[in-house]
Amino acid sequence: MPTINVKIIRAAFREIQKLQPVDLQKVYDILRRLSLGDERHTKALKGYDKLLRTRLGDWRVIWQRESENNIVVIKVGLRGGVYDDAFDKSDRAYPQVVEELLHPQGTELAENPSYQWNHEQDADWYRFVYGSYRYSPILTDYQRNILDEPLRILCSHYEVTNPDNFEDNASIVIQSAPGTGKTVCATLFACEINRIFGWNTMLIVPEALRRDIAKFSEVKQSLENHNFWLGTFPQWLGKINPEFDNKLASPQQELEALRQAMGFSRPTELSDKDVLLYQAFVLNENNPSQNKNVMFQANANRINSLLKIGKHHWYKALSCRLSRLDAAKILKTKLLNPPANSDCTILIIDEAQDFFLSELQAIISICKSWAAQGHQTYLWLLGDLNQRIHPTDFTWGQLQIKHSIELLKNYRNSRQILEFANQFWQVAKEITAKNKCKELPFPANPDNAFEIGDSVRLLEYATKAEALKFLEQLSGEYVKEENRRYLLRDLAKAVKVLSNDLLDYHENVVVLNAERAKGREFEGCVAFCLFEGSDTLSLEESFKWYTLLTRARSRLLVVATTEELNRLNSSGDDYFKQCDRIDSETAIKWIGEVASDADLNQITDDVQQRLWKRCQTGYLYWDTYLSLQFAGVESEAIHQWENQAIAFLKKHPTERLNSELEKIENISLRCLLLRAMEYSWEAVAEAYNLKDTDTKEYERLLNGIARDLEAKGLRYEEARVRAFLNDGNYKQDFPFWDEVIRHYQESKPLVTLLCQSFTSRLNKLIENRDIV
Repeated sequence: MPTINVKIIRAAFREIQKLQPVDLQKVYDILRRLSLGDERHTKALKGYDKLLRTRLGDWRVIWQRESENNIVVIKVGLRGGVYDDAFDKSDRAYPQVVEELLHPQGTELAENPSYQWNHEQDADWYRFVYGSYRYSPILTDYQRNILDEPLRILCSHYEVTNPDNFEDNASIVIQSAPGTGKTVCATLFACEINRIFGWNTMLIVPEALRRDIAKFSEVKQSLENHNFWLGTFPQWLGKINPEFDNKLASPQQELEALRQAMGFSRPTELSDKDVLLYQAFVLNENNPSQNKNVMFQANANRINSLLKIGKHHWYKALSCRLSRLDAAKILKTKLLNPPANSDCTILIIDEAQDFFLSELQAIISICKSWAAQGHQTYLWLLGDLNQRIHPTDFTWGQLQIKHSIELLKNYRNSRQILEFANQFWQVAKEITAKNKCKELPFPANPDNAFEIGDSVRLLEYATKAEALKFLEQLSGEYVKEENRRYLLRDLAKAVKVLSNDLLDYHENVVVLNAERAKGREFEGCVAFCLFEGSDTLSLEESFKWYTLLTRARSRLLVVATTEELNRLNSSGDDYFKQCDRIDSETAIKWIGEVASDADLNQITDDVQQRLWKRCQTGYLYWDTYLSLQFAGVESEAIHQWENQAIAFLKKHPTERLNSELEKIENISLRCLLLRAMEYSWEAVAEAYNLKDTDTKEYERLLNGIARDLEAKGLRYEEARVRAFLNDGNYKQDFPFWDEVIRHYQESKPLVTLLCQSFTSRLNKLIENRDIV
């Protein structure tokens, strides 16, 4: 029987994420049975054959059958209440229950954000719940329908022989506000286009997004195809023009070059922002629309200072390296051959607002040159000019692309959060109008938010020092929990703090600035002292605040000083009139009630440190190896982590480690403890349990044990362990090796085996009368 696809809506997923690990297992057991077509203990709601409830002990999962091989999970929880009554009592109808189940959040099920779970692809349910679920998103009907239309238009109107009409017939702009799902849409459509049409598909994204997107289940499958490509813009430049390899300057090299060039005139403090301004508005000063560009106007004074840096000094400092602008200029004039894997190519570029105008024009020029060579080429540009945390020099209109669409429905932020965040878009709008620049795109309409959500909470302090004490209190709150055994759960519960600066705080707080937070979302966030400053509100600040505040899905806590509030309200507007004021104790409880996910991509080193810290206590996280895997720690890096972990564990008495061993079921973790106690052959016996079920981990564990023995100089014992890896076919010149290796699967002490081998050989010699 084919596997049943299980879709879980976000509302149900929130319920699941709140569960303790032992309860998660119960829910997993129900969902796994359903995915295998096992519908025992399942009952349909009276009058609704497709609305069903499955029970296991005290736990209930309510779901709907979408088709023969697809179900959608609507609700998860303990027995009792009106839902059980509705399913168990057949003598009456429950119309309100039906409405709540079929229209959660007042929305059709097909319009609910949801995630795909497949027990074969996502074998570790625990890992799926606390992070990897976000790599299996499902498009809503609205998202699919709105993107189907431009694809149909492009495919039906494209004229291969007329590249001059490329902007009209083969390009599209998707300008969309935060939370509308443009990145997910672009990613899943890229995979679908590649799978259905077989086109060359190139998905160009920032590095932070690339790491995340590469883990999407659909992307993993597509990357196995030779004509699907995912990478950053510099990587793409190297792919289409190998001459760029090793010639492109990194952002750090560009900054260093500008500092050297400035040294020839007068020294000053320069930043990455200055590098962008210099290339966009000084080196590329021929842009006729500069005076109408809001980023130019907002940074006019800084640009005037940068004009004093001579271009020849800049190029001298760069030496033989190419800047972003140089590469764009070369691409505009260079004829490149189109990809050879297919007759058609589609380029999808996300976060286009962070590109220079020249870079996007160069991309369009390349697409035109491919089209002129008879190669069908399409271009999709996605972005949001309201989230420009980097100063760029273009507006959509300058690209002269005819077709554009906008995703309107916001599936991330609640209405309350959007209403608060949009106030800072209004600041940007007023600054833009004052400078007589082109109008900004509209932000997300709160009426299009998926849910109403909680009101934004405000926690006010007299000084920043007091606010910092609150962060310390917040970060220490979850340390008080006893018997914390699951790192992923701890990380999911870690509070996500949005800040202008990357503050160094405790392990239960994750601090993100605009650069790190962009493109990500969390169930609840703390906006910490964002509104500091002495001058009037700036465009750069308003874009940054708008970007940061729209990271929160359902709960947003604003922590601000009285000085910050006065600064914002000095214009006469009360930005916090809709916020509920709250005390610190209530704030900690309120923001701690929601879990997000364990985003280990961003904190790999931190994860290793946390796991080592637990080893120092002698109480291990039971999901240690899962956390390492999820954080991208692999092969040799795991071996290095284990060496340090064993060193920490060895400091504890054997009795303490044995006590811990009795509580642990994970074989890899049991092996780690046994190695720390120097029980090598007991560790081998544990690892052997994985030989038929997880060969890769079995071999890794045995190699680790062999390395331990090698480091101790026990070469004979090391060879015995390596014999396991070769099923006994492992030749060595050790004494009695042939006899010992016949018993390679036995974990007897080496001395015992050597004595047995010597006795056996001696007996044979006596039998053959070679010895009298």
